[in-house]
Amino acid sequence: MPARLFAAITVFIACACNLAAQQGCKPVEVPVGVISMTGEPFRGLAAEDFLVQAHKKAISLKSLTFDEGPRRILLVVDAGKALSADSRKAQAVMVAALLAAARPEDSFALLRAKGPGRDVTFSTDRRAIAEALGGTGSPGGKDAGVLDQVMKGIEQFGAPQGGDAIVVIAADMEGNHKANARTVAKALEEHHIRMFALALGPVATGNSMARATTSSASSRGLASVTTSIDNVYETGHENLFPLSVNSGGLVLAAMNADARRSYKIDDRQLVQELQQKARSVARMIDSFYRAQVEPLPRAEDWGLEINDSIKKHSPPMFILYPRTLGPC
Repeated sequence: MPARLFAAITVFIACACNLAAQQGCKPVEVPVGVISMTGEPFRGLAAEDFLVQAHKKAISLKSLTFDEGPRRILLVVDAGKALSADSRKAQAVMVAALLAAARPEDSFALLRAKGPGRDVTFSTDRRAIAEALGGTGSPGGKDAGVLDQVMKGIEQFGAPQGGDAIVVIAADMEGNHKANARTVAKALEEHHIRMFALALGPVATGNSMARATTSSASSRGLASVTTSIDNVYETGHENLFPLSVNSGGLVLAAMNADARRSYKIDDRQLVQELQQKARSVARMIDSFYRAQVEPLPRAEDWGLEINDSIKKHSPPMFILYPRTLGPC
């Protein structure tokens, strides 16, 4: 067979296979959270209210529905000896606020990292979480780092369900033996789990692992807010922020983020701030849109924004969504 004819046939087959693959692709479903400065969800939006772009071209948002189904929420709590007494009490305050803000149909699980304590499997019984957090119990996750426990928890979710989320309450993410940021990011994406964090220490907002971490308008907007969503930190662990934001979640500073401030749990204002941030996370988890996006080959750093016509007549809106789209 002549070389030119063989090359032409090869190109034709490749194009045909690619077209067939595209035609067989289904729209990609992603969770999209639209929130105010204080973490309140926006309702009533439609697909045409969004602008979507990937590979420098506009893509279609096929449909948009508000999801209020039951949630499965895994708490990964730092139980390391290095935590101060005030940080431990802050954990208890925030967990209590999270549980109180959840709906009866939401189920919780608990994994402790870097310290002793009893783990709790998914249940709607809030008392089990509170009792496990307050007790000492068995060694539990004594030798496991935060990321180790996040990976363990991802496996325990089993088959993905809409709204699955992990909330990390930790001072740092050191001391891992098996997991690392890349393996956790991949697992979060594959299992469609959003990760949120209530940081007990400063967290870096820049990381080469994910280009989209601080480049989008929504990330910049949240970073400039001085109310309950204040996530500008110049020092601290570098992976917590990108892991959360790239999965469609968020990090909120809870304790020790500002070296100029004294964080004491007997400060009534601090306790109120902790409760407010925990409730904000609970609302973000419970309220989001299920968006059907036009199928494309795997796209990094795709963009999702609100139309200017909506922005002009609404308070500031910030969008939480997974930063990787695809593959179809």
